[in-house]
Amino acid sequence: MVISLLICIAAVVLEVCTLLLLSRRSLWRAYPFLLAYVIWLVVGNSAILVSFISYLRMAPEVRAHSLYPSLYWHSDTLDVVLRFLLVWEIFHQTFPKGSGLNRSLSKGLGITAFLLLVFAGATFWGYQNYTSLRSVHLALDRSFDFVQAVMILGTLVMARYYGVRFGRNVRGVALAFGGWVSISTVNSAMVDLTNSFLPYWYYLRPLSFLVMMVAWIWALWVYEPNPPILESGTAELNQWTEDWNRTVSAARTIIRP
Repeated sequence: MVISLLICIAAVVLEVCTLLLLSRRSLWRAYPFLLAYVIWLVVGNSAILVSFISYLRMAPEVRAHSLYPSLYWHSDTLDVVLRFLLVWEIFHQTFPKGSGLNRSLSKGLGITAFLLLVFAGATFWGYQNYTSLRSVHLALDRSFDFVQAVMILGTLVMARYYGVRFGRNVRGVALAFGGWVSISTVNSAMVDLTNSFLPYWYYLRPLSFLVMMVAWIWALWVYEPNPPILESGTAELNQWTEDWNRTVSAARTIIRP
């Protein structure tokens, strides 16, 4: 319990530090969706911390009536959804609106994201036989964490393929977030395979979250946005667009023969 309390306190402190960094020099104007997600983290985890402290002060026989377990799992479920703000921020910063690559890739990424969400929803639906709140959340977390990890990886791979350069801010946030959701996905899967892994999940996932927050603080310590995309010419860009549209058309043919 003491270790869990220390982790909760450290998480809130790191989140407040990240929020202060975003507020410094109006950095929040450059990363509005990241700001919204960090504000949610501060509010949500502060509420969890207060309820956890109240939970620890309760007598063991009345802890079953505490709001802490329900608040923890429901807020974490909401967090799964709000993380898509961060996914969009990373894509938007990597391929800014109005750029040729954004016009070429956004439609294809949207179709891919939709298919992944359908897959995640179908996977989650298969776990509705679970009766406990914890089990339902683990199924939801595993399914949608996988989608977010794939979307982040896809954005980074496309950026690498097209030679898009990253600044310190987006690179640090993207790599740390991608690493954390990947660990979370594996963790949830391991818990589902064997309950003996559950005690490790309670510590491995939040500790990896602390590592992510430290990486975010490092990334945001200095304002270094992505350099402007240098499009080498209309002909090359049109070739990119044509290749991508051909890939999307092939995917549609496979889905709807």
